[in-house]
Amino acid sequence: MKYMVLILFSICTYSCSTQDIQTLHFLEGNWQVEGKQQFEKWEVKGNELIGTGYQLVDGKQKVLEHLAIKLIEGKLVYQATVFNQNQGATISFPLNESISDYYSFENPKHDFPKKIQYFKLRENRVKVNVLGDNDEGFSFVMIRMR
Repeated sequence: MKYMVLILFSICTYSCSTQDIQTLHFLEGNWQVEGKQQFEKWEVKGNELIGTGYQLVDGKQKVLEHLAIKLIEGKLVYQATVFNQNQGATISFPLNESISDYYSFENPKHDFPKKIQYFKLRENRVKVNVLGDNDEGFSFVMIRMR
């Protein structure tokens, strides 16, 4: 009986965690920052979302950052590796689970940003806030490309 409880607990934990990341699957696809030649591309790979931030320069892709949203120790974590920043280190931003209206990934110990927030406006529009101290920073809207 003890093993059955452990198995059921493991199944629930896995499915609940998988369901959490599935709520972010709306990010899958190619997105363009409104009014700019700047883009994010997100792909679902297993139980992770893998992303790339890039811009077009003379018609060629210039990768700016590698992104990921994954489960780490049962928590959703946004990871960003930005070229020429943080000595190439990947910075993690755990999801603030107390917010339910949008996704706020936060790392108060990081210099900037401290928060990366995704608001699903519509199926093909997402607002992103990139915030530092005192919630100051910048925002942009991304439009899903067809």
